Amino acid sequence: MIPVTVIGGYLGAGKTTLINGLLRGTHGRRLAVLVNDFGAIDIDARLLADHDGDTISLANGCVCCTIADALGDALNKVSAMRPAPDHIVIEASGVANPAKIAMYGQGWPGLRLDGIIVMADAESVRARSEDKFVGGTVRQQLTAADLLVLNKMDLLTRDQCDLVRQWLETQAPDGRIATACHGDLPASVLLGQIAAQDRRYQAQGDGMARHDTYRAVPFRTARPLDRIRLGLQIASWPAGILRAKGLVHIFDDPGYAYILQLVGARYTLEKGPAWGKERPVTEIVVIAAAADLNPGFLESSLLSACL
Repeated sequence: MIPVTVIGGYLGAGKTTLINGLLRGTHGRRLAVLVNDFGAIDIDARLLADHDGDTISLANGCVCCTIADALGDALNKVSAMRPAPDHIVIEASGVANPAKIAMYGQGWPGLRLDGIIVMADAESVRARSEDKFVGGTVRQQLTAADLLVLNKMDLLTRDQCDLVRQWLETQAPDGRIATACHGDLPASVLLGQIAAQDRRYQAQGDGMARHDTYRAVPFRTARPLDRIRLGLQIASWPAGILRAKGLVHIFDDPGYAYILQLVGARYTLEKGPAWGKERPVTEIVVIAAAADLNPGFLESSLLSACL
């Protein structure tokens, strides 16, 4: 199942800048990025491998396709590519409801929804949400988000940043908020791809070391976890925890690894591959805003889910 991330947000929020960063990133994933047009995509000439009509192939294994009026056709096209992409990213138009687009990720053959990311312009989002013409669209986008990216924070004072974040928390109480300048966020915060055959999680991977604002903390144990306890512990985590991903040894189904994915406030725990001859070991990486991350608390929380 190929994970799908939908990136939404009103016009000018920074969606394309965020996607440009993903295409240029050194995260090692083969991305298929579906965009409305190529006009704003900044493809580095050194990365460009081929341009064939509505598809651009990059030297780093990524592809960029236009959606035009046929999202389903574009999904079929990139899903059929060999090798298959590791992750599909869909850029929603500035006036679209990303929740409706996410339905493709939930129901399209061979795909699964990884999460809905909504960009918000820190300088203008509040005013636009109150506009009589576009306010409804903006508020609808915000409430659809699993993860909200409050972008262009460099344009505000610290007090203004605090105020707009507090306001955003009231508008989208079920989402979690990451802050950014120029859409600069590590792929580990944005994408939750887990390769089931690769259990070597790097706490400083995906450029995390360049982002002092965010930290990644690994957790590892050979003790089995109770799935109900795990869910209760995740529900108690602070809002600053943005991502968690890993393979989990579940007590009531010890023969199979379970794949944990958390994006914002939403998480899934799905049956994955058999452990085989390997000794079952839970390995999870938790990614959070550095100011909200207490490694001791996280370890204690996850140990509380163990039997």
